Amino acid sequence: MAELIFSRVSKRFEGTTALNDIDARIGSGEFVALLGPSGCGKTTLLRLAAGFEAPTGGEIRLGQRVLASATAFVPPEDRNIGIVFQSYALWPHMTVAGNVAFPLEVRGISGAERARRVAEALELTGLSAYGARFPAQLSGGQRQRVALARCLVAEPGAVLLDEPLANLDLALRASMQEAFAAFHRRTGATMLYVTHDQTEALALADRVAVMREGRIRQFDAPETLYARPRDCFVAGFVGDGAVIGCRAAGPLTRAGLVVEALGQRIEARGDDPAPTHLCLRPEDVVPDPDGPLTARVSAVRYIGGRFRLVLETEAETIVTVSPQRAALGELLRLRIRHPWAFRNPDAPVRPWAELCDA
Repeated sequence: MAELIFSRVSKRFEGTTALNDIDARIGSGEFVALLGPSGCGKTTLLRLAAGFEAPTGGEIRLGQRVLASATAFVPPEDRNIGIVFQSYALWPHMTVAGNVAFPLEVRGISGAERARRVAEALELTGLSAYGARFPAQLSGGQRQRVALARCLVAEPGAVLLDEPLANLDLALRASMQEAFAAFHRRTGATMLYVTHDQTEALALADRVAVMREGRIRQFDAPETLYARPRDCFVAGFVGDGAVIGCRAAGPLTRAGLVVEALGQRIEARGDDPAPTHLCLRPEDVVPDPDGPLTARVSAVRYIGGRFRLVLETEAETIVTVSPQRAALGELLRLRIRHPWAFRNPDAPVRPWAELCDA
């Protein structure tokens, strides 16, 4: 496997910018998810990597090989990149083994070598007992495994997955998430996975690139995106909770800083001396009879062993979870415990001393 590298990659369609100066490096054997709302550019980036589109600017490399640049363009069939589509794209008249073998036949791989590689790919994807069946005789999850095996058999330098679980039901999606994770562990493949489902992205990927309007807003490990988002979009898009305004009420120290928000002073985590916002995850909002904050319950939802409570304060809507159901309209006392404070990149920088005088 090899690194997949995007350097200042841009793409425009008839004057509309779909991607704007994308810089990203996907390490050899790394599993990276592209996450974002519809129209953010994630599928366009995948199509550029596959060779279905040419970039307007920048360079794409697989290891030391330039796939696309201002002076070079390698067609899709010559890139040694495997692709798994949302729609499976299987030949209905071919058996499972025939579908998996097809890329090798196109390359002229001999019969014995072809049979060995097909058997290995079927074993890796748990399909050894299904080689003689036709796609119509398989479940949705099994068909997706066939598509994965067909991709794997060609021994690609990287694997691209375009929302491969979007057509599956909830239970099957969970099963296939495990299958993809196991596939990655066993093969060590370099994988780029496009999804709009944050649960999938955070569960599967080593790192996640959160995209919006043709740019990568943050590219980090799932736990970093959740605990330390860098802007309001990432804080609101990834995970549950609320994003509220704040201002510094004390200097930055190793332990964090004190901010003013929700009409009180709150000890927060952070690495910017002049934060503009707090990311309040449900675990940061703690029901406490002696807490300084009062909020009214506006919505209750059971989420399996716990209840998700939407709470209205005088100024903001926040979220918490509780082992106990609360009544609509009930007043709860709360305390805020070490939320993440950050400065939204679009906000002006104001030092703490100036904020104190404001």
